[in-house]
Amino acid sequence: MAVQSWIYTIMRVVVGIIFLAHGIDKLDSGLDNIAGWFGSVGLPPFLAFLVAYIEILGGAALIIGLGSRWAAILFAVIMVGAIVTVKLPAGLLGDGKTAGYELDLALLAVSLFIAASPKLGYGVGQLFESGERA
Repeated sequence: MAVQSWIYTIMRVVVGIIFLAHGIDKLDSGLDNIAGWFGSVGLPPFLAFLVAYIEILGGAALIIGLGSRWAAILFAVIMVGAIVTVKLPAGLLGDGKTAGYELDLALLAVSLFIAASPKLGYGVGQLFESGERA
């Protein structure tokens, strides 16, 4: 069981790093620019702010193992939204203009796994959740 817990922890941390990096990139690119892009693809511009902060806070949550289930659920929703509203027409591997949805699909699958596996892994959440693992 210890090996499974470590593998789960590594997976959770790696996904957290990916989402945190994407959230920070949105800030670095300028949230107004990202909001404009969201608007250009038919999404409400305010979602850019919401997605960026969910990626940053949720990514940090996955990294430290606190609130992992909730962060993973939010990430799954974001990935479904990204696939359905933007990337699906470009196909799995993209069409040369728009990136494909292969990364989004992988992140969706791992997010769903994390959301459905609340008693695996090591993290800060263990200190607060009466024996329940991150």
